[in-house]
Amino acid sequence: MAFILFAVIGAIGAFLSGLIGIGGAIIMYPMLLFIPPLFNIDMNPTAAAGLTAAQVFFSTLSGSISQRKNENLNKSIIIPMSIGILLGSVSGAYLASIFDESLINIVYTFLAILAVILMFIKVKANDSKTTYNKIALFIVATVIGILSGIVGAGGAFLIVPILLTIFKVPFRVVVANSIIIAFVSSIGTFLTKFLTGSVDIEHAIPLIIASLIFAPIGTKVSKKTNQTVLRYILTALIIMAAIKMIMDMI
Repeated sequence: MAFILFAVIGAIGAFLSGLIGIGGAIIMYPMLLFIPPLFNIDMNPTAAAGLTAAQVFFSTLSGSISQRKNENLNKSIIIPMSIGILLGSVSGAYLASIFDESLINIVYTFLAILAVILMFIKVKANDSKTTYNKIALFIVATVIGILSGIVGAGGAFLIVPILLTIFKVPFRVVVANSIIIAFVSSIGTFLTKFLTGSVDIEHAIPLIIASLIFAPIGTKVSKKTNQTVLRYILTALIIMAAIKMIMDMI
């Protein structure tokens, strides 16, 4: 029963990962935190964050491989953001291991609310621009990495709206590049949480199997889906997750 439950949760997170270029953590963390207890499976913020880190690592790995030939990949975005977010995610994952568990939920809720606000800011994308400020990208990615590392996320649910609103990157380019950046981020987060004993291997296995299967499917569907629809899907997911977390914290 537990194997099937975690496989279903992993499949949903992985499909969304490929569909809208996120690691899946924005929906994965609250699902892991609230669904297993309904089936009498113990789950706390630390365990949920650890499993989220494992799922995000493998779903973004699978999604990144499927994006490797995408013509929208941009090295001027990927390189500085990957370096910054990797450094930040390791720091964030370590901080999560020494701070109180309640901090994880607080940080997650803050990130979700911030992402919602950014998604509602309408900015016209600059389709002609192909290079971006590397220093600014590095700094932003480092901050995202620290915060997302605390909750076991790849940070893509923040990378997407920030690239859209602040750097005015076209949505299709954002989706292609963000999942690769999220994968780099997840390397540090997953390894740190694994080494600190925060990853439940038994429950992680079905999450990983489902992630490897469903992330590429999400990527294929994404290429055939309207950009506006994808943006609405991401916004709706972030809003639902934020509302759920806020209600449980009140």
